[in-house]
Amino acid sequence: MSYSRALLINIITLIGHWSTKSGSFIFCGLFWCNLGIAKANAENNVLVIHSYDRELSETKQQQIGIEQGFAETNSKTNIFHEFLDGKTHPHLEHRHQFISYINKKYQRLPIDLLMVVGDPSLNLILQQHDRYFSNIPVVFLGINNLRQDMLDTPWLTGVVENPTVKDTAIEATRQMWTDTIIVINDTTEMGKVNLEQIAEIKQIRNKALKVEVVNDLFPQEIKNRLGQYPDNVPILLLGQLRQNNNSRSLIDPQQDAEILQSRIPNPIYTENAVRLGRGVVGGKVFDADYHTRQAVELAQKILNGVKPDEIGPILMGKNRWVFDYRQLLRYNIQLDLLPNESELLYLEPPFYVRYRTLVIIIALSFLSTILTIVLLMEKIRKRAIANRILQENEQRYKDLAEAGANVFWELDAKLRYSYISGDIKDLCGLQPASLLGRYPPDLHRDNTNLDVDWELFEQITKERKPFKNFTFSLQDEEGVRIFKINGNPLFDQDFKFIGYRGVKQEITAEQNLYKKIAYQATYDDLTGLINRREFNEKLKYSVQRAQKYRTEAVLCYLDLDRFKIVNDTAGHLIGDRLLSELAQLLQSMIRKGDTLGRLGGDEFGLLLEGCSITEAEQICEQLISTINNYRLKWNSVEFDVGVSIGIVGITSTSTDATEILSRADVACYQAKNLGRGRIYVVENNHQEIDLEQTKMGHIANVSQAIKENRFYLVKQLIKPIVDDGQQRQHYEILLRLKDRTGKLVTPEQFIPVAERYGVITIVDRWVLEATLKSYARNFAPNKALVSINLSGASINDERFTNYAIDLIRKSNVPGECLCFEITETAAIAQITHAQKFIKAMKNLGVKFALDDFGSGVSSFTYLKNLAVDYLKIDGSLVKNILNEECDRAIVNSINEVAHLMGIKTIAEFVENDQILKHLSEISIDYAQGYIMGKPIDLNS
Repeated sequence: MSYSRALLINIITLIGHWSTKSGSFIFCGLFWCNLGIAKANAENNVLVIHSYDRELSETKQQQIGIEQGFAETNSKTNIFHEFLDGKTHPHLEHRHQFISYINKKYQRLPIDLLMVVGDPSLNLILQQHDRYFSNIPVVFLGINNLRQDMLDTPWLTGVVENPTVKDTAIEATRQMWTDTIIVINDTTEMGKVNLEQIAEIKQIRNKALKVEVVNDLFPQEIKNRLGQYPDNVPILLLGQLRQNNNSRSLIDPQQDAEILQSRIPNPIYTENAVRLGRGVVGGKVFDADYHTRQAVELAQKILNGVKPDEIGPILMGKNRWVFDYRQLLRYNIQLDLLPNESELLYLEPPFYVRYRTLVIIIALSFLSTILTIVLLMEKIRKRAIANRILQENEQRYKDLAEAGANVFWELDAKLRYSYISGDIKDLCGLQPASLLGRYPPDLHRDNTNLDVDWELFEQITKERKPFKNFTFSLQDEEGVRIFKINGNPLFDQDFKFIGYRGVKQEITAEQNLYKKIAYQATYDDLTGLINRREFNEKLKYSVQRAQKYRTEAVLCYLDLDRFKIVNDTAGHLIGDRLLSELAQLLQSMIRKGDTLGRLGGDEFGLLLEGCSITEAEQICEQLISTINNYRLKWNSVEFDVGVSIGIVGITSTSTDATEILSRADVACYQAKNLGRGRIYVVENNHQEIDLEQTKMGHIANVSQAIKENRFYLVKQLIKPIVDDGQQRQHYEILLRLKDRTGKLVTPEQFIPVAERYGVITIVDRWVLEATLKSYARNFAPNKALVSINLSGASINDERFTNYAIDLIRKSNVPGECLCFEITETAAIAQITHAQKFIKAMKNLGVKFALDDFGSGVSSFTYLKNLAVDYLKIDGSLVKNILNEECDRAIVNSINEVAHLMGIKTIAEFVENDQILKHLSEISIDYAQGYIMGKPIDLNS
């Protein structure tokens, strides 16, 4: 692009208006410019007009940032810098001379783009653009306020700074535990802009700060003007210090903080990154480098052919909390009191890091000395330990040999007793001394009271294997006693066998206890049947056998009918007697190879091996008939009970024992539902009973959750994609449910069930009432708009309509603060009812959103007949918008049609920056998703 012709015309026009006043600086540098024109004609030429003096540190930083930004793009771009010096001449008396200077200096150079830095230069260009710079696009940066006329200017775009003064002021007073802050400003044009931010500090909500503003401060009067304040009152250095009272010159920001700190003890805070490390504590500083890079990116796009009004402006900058660690120590500010993600400058490393090499050398030398001493001591210690262990072992073996409960024995190489201790008269009636030299089998084989596996004994000794829990028993007048032997073969240094050494222990008590525990772990004490655990093991084995050998078996789940009447009438003792008698009765009727077990309470399990479903039905019918004929008499009262039985086949296709048992349990429950005293057969692939049971459980949970306060609400932010700060907050209210154990039950698990069984309207009533009650605490201060989901059943129910109207009117919540979300499917299914409901609520000021648009029939014809304010685009389309062209086209189409109808659009499931950027490009109004904010508990 080239604007040289237009520029030349402007220069000719300007000559007539050129004033000679203060024009001496105008011709400075023209010779240098002419030398580069030949080179610049073949490349893009960018003219940067800075608002302030070239020697100012901020100006230098911006100049370097712009140069580096264009260099990183690898584009052939010439950058020219001019400086308006707006702080020395705040009223810009020289603006006409400056414009004339610019036009004359660059009259032979085609300028492709103007960049203006700061408000003074931007205001000058806005005034003079049409006259002198027509057709040249302009990119601004370093601007604090974006006016509407700037947004309406087609040739203008840029980057707006985010003011951080208010946050820094709050943090400074919080750190210093005071409600007073001193703000140093100046009366330059920039200082006037600062007044708006100072006003924001004074108007901070919920925090009354006393703000003292000091203007045009110069070094000689610092102590006089600031010495009256306490030392802990923080100073926010917003403007610049002046050289003296008579001079309009300002002190560079890189120097004024150091001057101020040298004169007063108060902590100094700043929002200017240039002052960091020069005596200030820190603050929330604006990232000028990032800001400059954003402006360069916009400029590069315009140079590549994009129009300014298509790409901007950028309203969000980047701010960082940065603090000087040295100043934090000086003012005793704790690190844990700093804001999250704060950066620390000049954090000195610990001593061991600075002198790591020296520390390592000293530590190694010390460790070497210690190690030498330890090795010497260890050698001495081991010798003493060896002597002590030898003595202890001798005593240990002596104590073992003399222990009354154990017998210590040894055999020689010929397997004859060579040593024995303890009383063994109970085995052979002999004293230990008389056994020496005897072979154990010869000594004990003829004792009929001993039960010993002598063949195993001889096999072990022949193979020179150890005795591991070799068990035998003895019958005497006390009964059967059980013993065990443990021993190891002995070998000399040449590995020649020299005998055995071991112990004998009596384990009668342990064996009896083990048998008792094993019985209790396997059998039910009341009925004598196997218990549930053992029954499950047999069921697992039966399933495994069916899978491996393709055998057949049947599981029957028995639940007594009317048993509770017996317990409640006659008591648990009579109930236990009935269970015991029925268990014996059932046991007598089943086949020898079948398994009957008590599963708990009045429930029994019957496992029929090698049995078909037909045969199992016949057996179960006999059991039902027998139990129906059974009577239990108590105090002239005669009780009768029945039984319901669920039957499940076990085949090679059966998967899991637990699943089969659960299926049989549900089948038994279904038999009871169908009238009791009957059987119900479930095929292996039958899932309906399980699903029915699960659904009924959800219904019970939904019905009881309201009474048990297990429902709770969360809110999720719906945020404008282009946020000008003027729009009010918008949240969607979401419903959550916890079961009785505190585990979260997802809405997908209980909402469909509640809708199917007609209790969803009860849930909707609770949600509406709970939202209205919580509005004052959570949303009233900002008059936020809250969206509440309603089901199709509720909007079609006139009673709910009347209830909602009455509830809203009685509450203190304006209808304008409420928005009802109804799904596209529900609205279209009953469009007449939906229209009536919307009309009734609109009379109260309530807004409406059509939810999940795009997931159903998505007819725009229906959309014309529904007076909705928002259209929520279904998340399944949004999350694939980057990869699926079809989804991208659908979303774009929905958005365009909605905007034509005056309806705002909300994109759901916005999960990353790439999706958000694309939605912004196609002008979606709002975004909702984890990147904007996760759901938050209202009670948190």
